[in-house]
Amino acid sequence: MQSDAEKRSRIDRECWVIGDPESRRVQDFQRSAIGLGMRVPNCLDWNDLIASEGRCLEQIPPLARVRIDSFGQRCETIASLIELGGGDVFPKRGQVLSLDHQYQGIVRAMEMVECWRCRRLESKHDVIIDQVPGDLAVMFDKWATHQLMLPYRPKTVLLPTEIDAAGQAIQSFADCCGGRVFVKPRYASSASGVCCYRTQRGRQQLIAAIEIDRCGDDIRLFNSLRVRSFTNPADIDAILRVLIPQGMIAEAAVSKARLDGERFDLRIVVIDGKADHLVVRQSPWPITNLHLGNRRGDLELLYDSVGIDRVNDCRQLAIHAAAQFPRTRYSGVDILLPRVNPPLVCEVNAFGDFLPNLTASGKTVYASILQIDAGAFV
Repeated sequence: MQSDAEKRSRIDRECWVIGDPESRRVQDFQRSAIGLGMRVPNCLDWNDLIASEGRCLEQIPPLARVRIDSFGQRCETIASLIELGGGDVFPKRGQVLSLDHQYQGIVRAMEMVECWRCRRLESKHDVIIDQVPGDLAVMFDKWATHQLMLPYRPKTVLLPTEIDAAGQAIQSFADCCGGRVFVKPRYASSASGVCCYRTQRGRQQLIAAIEIDRCGDDIRLFNSLRVRSFTNPADIDAILRVLIPQGMIAEAAVSKARLDGERFDLRIVVIDGKADHLVVRQSPWPITNLHLGNRRGDLELLYDSVGIDRVNDCRQLAIHAAAQFPRTRYSGVDILLPRVNPPLVCEVNAFGDFLPNLTASGKTVYASILQIDAGAFV
């Protein structure tokens, strides 16, 4: 049990968030801290982090707690990340473009944070940081995460970035997987560019939250809040030709268990080794992300449908997945529950803890994160 002095220390400690100060994520985190009687967390903008090459981190005082949050959807931030990653082709808002260079920019930015952390440790100034920057870089790489999760992942292959070779690899892999696979950008998040590809008797279908914009021979892809089904081979080819050079994986589709006749998977937020916060993501589509208009399923119905033991198996697998990043205090783990087989890890999300109004034992996700014992960070 914490002493009053330890509790006071946690409340009085400064908290800093590296994030998008205009985002609801940061604002909700700040409100959660206020509600707990803590100081309002300061926000260090990703734009400033990149522009200063990490020098702005020096304003964070010793013993302050640091949280790394999403860089958001601002075009200038994404352009800065792409440029930092060696790219020179910049997307319009919502466009699926330069994901590989954006990822390299994320890696470089995390290296800046890690260098700062090491300097602080060398100078005997304690650093209390929620996530190890290198862990976040791995989480953003679906193929690297896949290697850590074996054998608890669906069968997955890394696709070549050459279009014709990748097309042949997708077809061959689909044939081995019963004609249905997910084709995912290696470095994207929030279902950006994620496609469910089906082939049967020479016919193709691709399901994705994507909009195609054609201007002459120029084809651009934009993220959409509407999930679409593409059956025209020319459309499917156009989508894959844009995505493949940015880096992709192909993942065997799992026959998911269902609630009310709809597919579902689970987002489980693991906080300091505990998997208390769980949300059922239920959808008529193969892609279940909640921001695409899908709904949170009923937890009691889940227990009644698959049983408490299977749900607990999912929680334990999420804890196992998060434990592959032992120095990162929390992450959002996506768990697939097949109809009959044991659960599988779909992804480990660096910024997968934004689930407003989700509570466990009366605490929201952010309240639980803010109340992690300070000793867990030392």
